[in-house]
Amino acid sequence: MIHLSARDDSSSLLEIGDAQSDYFPGTHEVGTLEVAVGTLDQFLGDDEIVRPSMLKLDVQGFELQALAGCKSMIHNFDFIYCECSFVELYKNQRLAGEVIDYVRELGFSLAGIYNPSYDGDGNCIQADLFFNKVAA
Repeated sequence: MIHLSARDDSSSLLEIGDAQSDYFPGTHEVGTLEVAVGTLDQFLGDDEIVRPSMLKLDVQGFELQALAGCKSMIHNFDFIYCECSFVELYKNQRLAGEVIDYVRELGFSLAGIYNPSYDGDGNCIQADLFFNKVAA
């Protein structure tokens, strides 16, 4: 089930948390919808990825699960770019530190942090993380 947000860009496979609505007003849940999900290799073949290649994720708190669903094809990518949160915006989401650790285990290193969002106290809520494949 996908949890539909009042704003399309905030819908998630995870339940929308209170912090999401607090930090980003107008993103509260307005319903659910059953959707099909699968691993990347169910939708794309190795021969369809042209190098250099980048895996781009913006899955509203579902980053770690989405990366796990790409694991069998991760060797085809030279870069990963994904939005990650530093606070729990969606219930049971994995935070940026866990995603960074997982991507490191896949053979990538953090190369940049872009488009950060901050709360009123100057704490980073979320940002886009850019990873490079580590040379073998």
